[in-house]
Amino acid sequence: MTSTLDSAPDLPGAPDTGGDRAAEIERFLGPRLRLDTTTRGAYTSDASLYRRFPAAVLEPRDTDDVRAGVELARLRGWSVVGRGGGTSVAGNAIGEGLVIDTSRRMNRVLEIDPVARTARVQPGVVCDQLKEAAAAHGLTYGPDPSTHSRCTIGGMVANNACGSHSVAWGTSASNLVSITTLLADGREVRSDHGGADDEGIDAALRGLRDRHLAMLRLELGRFPRQVSGYGLHYLLPENGFDVAKAVAGSEGTLGVITELTVSLVELPKATALAVLAFPTVFDAAAAAPRLRQEGVATIEGMGGDLLAALRSQPGKERAGSGLPGGAPGDVTAGGWLYCETTGATLAEAEERARGLVAGSGPLVASTVVTDRAQTRALWRIREAGAGIVTRLPDGGEAWPGWEDSAVPAENLADYLRDLYELLDSHGLRGIPFGHFGEGCVHIRVSYPLRDEGGDRVFRAFMESAAALVASHGGSLSGEHGDGRARSEFLARMYSPEMLAAFRSFKEVFDPDGLFNPGVLVDPDPVDRGLRPGPEQRRFELTPVHALSRDEGSLVNAVNRCVGVGSCRSDEGAMCPSFQVTGDEVHSTRGRARLLSEMLRGERITGGHRSEEVREALDLCLSCKACASECPVNVDMATYKSEFLNQHYSGRLRPMTHYSMGWLPALTALMHRVPGAARALNALMRVPALERMVKAAAGVDRSRSMIRFAPRSLQTEFRRSGRAGAAPAASAAPRETGDGPDGGARPRLVLWPDSFSNHLDSGPGLAAVEVLEALGYEVLMPREFVCCGLTWHSTGQLAMVKRVLRRSVEVMEPYVEAGVPVVGLEPSCREMLAHELTELLPGDPRAERLQRSVVSFSEVVSRHLPGVDADPGDWPFGELRVGAVSQVHCHERSMGDSAPSSALLSAVGVDERAVRTGCCGLAGNWGFEPGHADLSRDLGERELFPAIRARGEGDIVLADGFSCRTQVRQETDAEPLHLAEVLRRALGRPGDA
Repeated sequence: MTSTLDSAPDLPGAPDTGGDRAAEIERFLGPRLRLDTTTRGAYTSDASLYRRFPAAVLEPRDTDDVRAGVELARLRGWSVVGRGGGTSVAGNAIGEGLVIDTSRRMNRVLEIDPVARTARVQPGVVCDQLKEAAAAHGLTYGPDPSTHSRCTIGGMVANNACGSHSVAWGTSASNLVSITTLLADGREVRSDHGGADDEGIDAALRGLRDRHLAMLRLELGRFPRQVSGYGLHYLLPENGFDVAKAVAGSEGTLGVITELTVSLVELPKATALAVLAFPTVFDAAAAAPRLRQEGVATIEGMGGDLLAALRSQPGKERAGSGLPGGAPGDVTAGGWLYCETTGATLAEAEERARGLVAGSGPLVASTVVTDRAQTRALWRIREAGAGIVTRLPDGGEAWPGWEDSAVPAENLADYLRDLYELLDSHGLRGIPFGHFGEGCVHIRVSYPLRDEGGDRVFRAFMESAAALVASHGGSLSGEHGDGRARSEFLARMYSPEMLAAFRSFKEVFDPDGLFNPGVLVDPDPVDRGLRPGPEQRRFELTPVHALSRDEGSLVNAVNRCVGVGSCRSDEGAMCPSFQVTGDEVHSTRGRARLLSEMLRGERITGGHRSEEVREALDLCLSCKACASECPVNVDMATYKSEFLNQHYSGRLRPMTHYSMGWLPALTALMHRVPGAARALNALMRVPALERMVKAAAGVDRSRSMIRFAPRSLQTEFRRSGRAGAAPAASAAPRETGDGPDGGARPRLVLWPDSFSNHLDSGPGLAAVEVLEALGYEVLMPREFVCCGLTWHSTGQLAMVKRVLRRSVEVMEPYVEAGVPVVGLEPSCREMLAHELTELLPGDPRAERLQRSVVSFSEVVSRHLPGVDADPGDWPFGELRVGAVSQVHCHERSMGDSAPSSALLSAVGVDERAVRTGCCGLAGNWGFEPGHADLSRDLGERELFPAIRARGEGDIVLADGFSCRTQVRQETDAEPLHLAEVLRRALGRPGDA
């Protein structure tokens, strides 16, 4: 391939005279070569324990860019490491030189050949992306690690990833047809079954093989998951001198992958899932080898301790309820196997699954599932394991390192027993799970890395574990490679002669040791450059939030991010900005890495004044998706708030922090002046005046200003003659004779959030009518109350606490009287329901208010027909319309939209919920300068197209004020709150 660098000789090893050649390459690469500290900080780690601060990051478009980057690295004296999704658990995808990230631009499926059943791809193609492309031909890519939604094919092949279906379809190596690798001198070498297209390399590899035939046969390829070291056994004559498969699993130590051809397999026509519950995890491990039968595609195992860890997470106390023998409060099983069976028909697959139940030995319980939704729900428990087990059931930290050990499957039960004993002997804990059918175990271990001397405990355990797995005839790694975590211990597995052969293999491709030094050959010490440790706490900030799940430590909170990369997936709502930009800096993981570097204070030295961290957090929408969708509940919105609070302490803030952050106070003052809101609305209709106001408020010039309610909701409520604030004595339910059957009318207090109170009072007025129609007496405080959301999102935490204390005081009479507090605005309601006690810890009034908060939909859904509900007839008719529904991101992440969906269905609304999460406005964020374009791009993912494609008469539903504002400003729709939809169903005048 010819380089487009044509203004100088295309000689990658040419001398750099005065830096001219390096400068020329940097100009050629332009913004794709990223030298800034912010980007480099985001790439300091992968999903491993290790930290390396790179010199530069390259996001190549094509092979020419890769070649130029490698040449630049040689000129600058940098090492080179390739990187895909960055989900490597052994430190394979980090380095102190040039990191070449192919995931952002070299990510195309180039060709699917359905006849040959192959796919030709660039290295940055995501596993699920290839699966989707192949599915159109009735095919799939066999390897499927738990990170399949974000790991790349290049990374999978480089680390020989496998996944749950390897029982049927093997490792990444066994599914590799050919691989093209760019070497240090700029050559591209294509390797396949039968050799390499470079004569010199081909001859050298044949010579290496011929010198070590007996050793390769004796020491390598002893069982399917023996992937430690290089796969030199693939060079044997009986294996067809398959150089491609030998290069697989080389962990980026030979060159940079530029193209791959992989084999595809036929999608099973039907599948069933048998979940088998055993008394102990050891019983499950002992049964696993017996289940390797025809038509069995997975044999995955996990222990009860993994389920306990999952249930220790907030809001997931009943997680895994569908597991046999795993009912919350009555767990009878200690280990499970997930066995997927295939068949030409569903009946055949189900029959095979039931056969496994009958032939698996003594079971506590079992279930066979064919329904896709049930199957997916069960699989999520196992797939989330890599993230879940970074936190033990009691909240303690657990870390990778001894991550992917494997033994012959028939030895697994004994190995697991010994592994538990080894953990006990070192005073450590861990939760094993993994591919039991192939003897491969994943585990995270509670190394005390935050303590002085914790690294020594880590080393001691790793040395013992390496000796243990070798004694069971096993492999340090059963997938994902040895990396920096296990390469030092290859001598425990292999003879000195084999290690010398490994070195010779690397030297054939990389004689100068340019690629990924410290891995496999001349390995780094296992305890060099650990990311967590006492030095990480050099600049720990004292947080305002209690951070009760993280011992009050921001470092502990940031360390929740172990790097599994769920935030890089297109599945779900996390992380919106990354889903649009594809930039690691804009992922939750990238931001966590930069916060970690800030707290360490070595390369990012400004502490909380760091501009690098501020830049990384700038596009965080505080949507809270990470707080629920991240397997370990990283809460970047809270970390951002803490950072901004410190960053701007004693300094002038951006204008939007005053205009939008103080919006509740400003609008409350405005509504105290009669006619002020109407006058401001009229002024905003004059373009020149609107531009002046936006400039003064610091609002992005392309945004339209929001409008204000003519009168506040509180004023409208009082003018209607309804009760306002009530003293404690009269706040309790009273016998009025106005309730059902002449009994007491139950009381509710409607929380007048600032959005419903001052900006859009329609939903609040509708909610009052709906609740009264259901038989409630609705109360509303006259005083100013606020959850502090806008101050929180702009990091003005002293003001948040002040506002919350006042609100708690105002609401105390209602709460004391047992009156539920109904929230209309999802973001405000979830702020009260989840953040209140974190910001006012130890305040019993705050705890009582938090327990009193309920959603509007939750209250109304109690009256659904057929439900044993509160008093009140069902007063609603059927609307018989379709609806595009934008679930607020805070409700999606921290609440429950199911009651809302049930109500819509009950009044004849065909709801089509937007799946992609945040609408893109995110309160003040979308109004801040420089955010408007990305805000619109976020809406264009799904929301705006869905609205444009809605049927005639269909409505748009959005409970969040920000969501309704985004829809009004960017589409022709007039969105409604659920309360307004239900008022229409009441058939009240004017609601047609």
